[in-house]
Amino acid sequence: MTRIFQLTVAAVFLLLAPLLVQAQITDLTLAEMEQLVTQNPDKGGYSLIDARPEIKFAAGHINWAISIPKPELKERLAELPADKTSQLVFYCGGVKCKLSTESAAIAQAAGYTNVYTYSGGMPEWQTAGHVPWVSAQYIKMVLNDPERVALIVDARPALKYNAGTLPGALNLPWPQFSSLQGLLPADKNVQVIFFCGGFSCDLSHKSAQAAKSLGYTNILTFAGGWPEWKSASKRAFALVDPNNMGAAPQAETAVIEGEISVEEFNALVKNASPRVALVDVRPAADYAQGHLPGAINIPDEMIGKNIDQLKGYDKIVFYCNTGSRAAMAYYEAEAAGLKNISLFLNKTVNLAADGSYTIQ
Repeated sequence: MTRIFQLTVAAVFLLLAPLLVQAQITDLTLAEMEQLVTQNPDKGGYSLIDARPEIKFAAGHINWAISIPKPELKERLAELPADKTSQLVFYCGGVKCKLSTESAAIAQAAGYTNVYTYSGGMPEWQTAGHVPWVSAQYIKMVLNDPERVALIVDARPALKYNAGTLPGALNLPWPQFSSLQGLLPADKNVQVIFFCGGFSCDLSHKSAQAAKSLGYTNILTFAGGWPEWKSASKRAFALVDPNNMGAAPQAETAVIEGEISVEEFNALVKNASPRVALVDVRPAADYAQGHLPGAINIPDEMIGKNIDQLKGYDKIVFYCNTGSRAAMAYYEAEAAGLKNISLFLNKTVNLAADGSYTIQ
C-alpha cells in the first residue's frame, strides 16, 4: 500500500467518522418508550428531549419531556446532565423529522455516550392512544385567547377544588366521572384539558383516558397541575373568605370535616398505636418505593371492597402524595359507615424509601 493511498484512506475515514458515530445511535421502539416513561426522569435515570420548536412542545409533548429545540442545542448543552454517561433520548415530529437524529449527533459530539432517538415521535405516540402533556405556558395561552374553545377540568375532589383551582375550571372528580360525564361538551371535538394535584397525582390521567374512551378527540393533560399553576401564575379561582386575606399566619387547624391537621398527623405517626391505622391509598408500586412505618396499603379505589379490613380500629387516617386520593378514600370509608373514626391528610406528603417524610 502506497503512502499516498494510506493518506487518502485516512482522510476518507476522518470525513466519515461523524457519520459512523451517528449510525451507532439506537432508535427506541414505541414499547421501549412506553416502558421508559413509567418512571420520572429522576428515578429512571434518563432525560427525554423534545427537539421540535418550542411552540410545538407547548401544544403537546410526551410524558416528562423537556424542550430544547435542535437549533438551540449547542448553546444549551449546559442544560443536559453533567454526567456524560446519562441516558439521553431525543424525539421530534416522526420518522420524516430529522431534528431528533441531528440533536443526538450533537450530543454525541459533545461527549455523551448513552444517546438514543425515538423516531416515531409525537405522531406514533398519539396514534398509540397516549394523551399529550402540556405545561402552564399552554394553559396561559388558552386562557388569554378569547377565540379559543376549550374546557379545563379539575379532576380533584371538591374540597381541593374549592380551596383553589384554575380560572374557569370545571370540577369533575375522578370517582364521580361516570355519573358526571354529562358535564363534558356535547361536541367531542372540543379540546378538553385535565389536571389534578401535580406530577404525583394520576387522577387527571385516568380522567383523560376515560374521556378518550368516550370518543373525545382532542384531549390533553396538564400534568404539573395545581402546584405548577400556583408557581407559574397569580391567576386562580378560589373559594376563600376575603376577610381573612392578609391575616397573620396562625397554627394550622383542620377546616374541612374529616381533615386532620399536620400537627395531629405527626403525633400519630410518632406515637404509633395498634388501635390507629395509617392507610397509604397510593398504588402498590408507589407504596413499595417508600411508605410510613406500619402503614397498610389499600389503594383509594379499593377502599369500598376492603372496608372490613378497617373496621377493627379506633381511628383510621388516610394519606397519599397530594391529599386527593386520601380525600376520596375518606369519602368511601364514610359511605361505608366509618364516618366517626376516619380522617384524611389534605397535604402533599413526600416519602423516602426509609419511611421518613416531609409535608407541604
